[in-house]
Amino acid sequence: MAQKMRAVRLFAPKDIRCVEVDVPHIEKDTQVLIKVKSCGVCGSDIPRVMVKGTYHFPTTIGHEFAGQIVDCGDKVKNNLTVGDRVSVMPLIPCGECQYCKVGQSHLCDHYDYYGSRRDGAMAEYVVVESANCLKLPDNVDYEEGSFTDPVSVGLHAVRKCRMEAGKTAAVFGLGAIGFICVQWLRALGCTKVIAVDVADDKLALAKRLGADERLGATAGVNGMKTDAVAAIKELTGGEGVDIAIEFAGNKITHVQAVASCKKNGEVVYGGITYDDVTYPNKVIQAILRGELTIHGSWNSSINPLPINEWKSGLEFMSTGQMNVNPLITHRVRLEDCKEVFEMMFNRTEVFTKVLFKPEM
Repeated sequence: MAQKMRAVRLFAPKDIRCVEVDVPHIEKDTQVLIKVKSCGVCGSDIPRVMVKGTYHFPTTIGHEFAGQIVDCGDKVKNNLTVGDRVSVMPLIPCGECQYCKVGQSHLCDHYDYYGSRRDGAMAEYVVVESANCLKLPDNVDYEEGSFTDPVSVGLHAVRKCRMEAGKTAAVFGLGAIGFICVQWLRALGCTKVIAVDVADDKLALAKRLGADERLGATAGVNGMKTDAVAAIKELTGGEGVDIAIEFAGNKITHVQAVASCKKNGEVVYGGITYDDVTYPNKVIQAILRGELTIHGSWNSSINPLPINEWKSGLEFMSTGQMNVNPLITHRVRLEDCKEVFEMMFNRTEVFTKVLFKPEM
């Protein structure tokens, strides 16, 4: 008789349940079986569960995770073995399309993905490709390890810009990745980083993220209480910022990010918006006359060149240059899935990162 486990399965939009299923088995000699220790809820999981659905039903959701290898195929990569503690990149590239062939697997045309296109890790066990696994440093715990995906996504967004010491930046939207972007910008040389959100508690946290406040925001702007663009201009001597990063996924902040930039500035869009965005003529003129650069940022890269963003994320967490622990607001059981997703969707509680802990 097959061993059983608990898993959070989506049967249709809003129909999410913790059910008993068979423990998955290794089907390819390059795969490993992982005992999941921590699985975070991504912002994209909320509309996926409550509105859009996954690519097939039922699906075990969850793609931000870390755990321990309990079984290995015969030809695993990355020198993995039973007992290793790992974080797992959720995107599985095809390896054959034009983007994969030039080291841009995050743009793969035919990718697979844990937690949406195939079963993910909001469960007690998950089978994954060994090529997607990175060993956790000894001083990075499983909870921190489950942040490797959002930490690398934040780095990918920041690396779109021409980073130089002394630049100024604004980050719109203090979800987990917004907080992470604040820290990356400070770590990579920005002397002034302005956080923009509508929650005073989050703005306060953004200022105290790092040791001696070295990694935190230098200022916070509540976009519900003041004109965010005007406040940013005032904080920068009337000029605006060199870099604006948008992770709110809001049609208003999409426009504000552009309007807050100085000439030669750069805007990075990482937040997914489901609304049409209309740019006033004066904003279009600012792009044109100010020679602004607009970047899109999607996923992150595990490729070795120019840098492995996942390894960099783990290194910065290991050395204390990236502090994710203050971002954890909820630790929950698999059995609480329905109530937790309803809470996040309806915003009945303030949350940043919710972690599902299968061993609870």
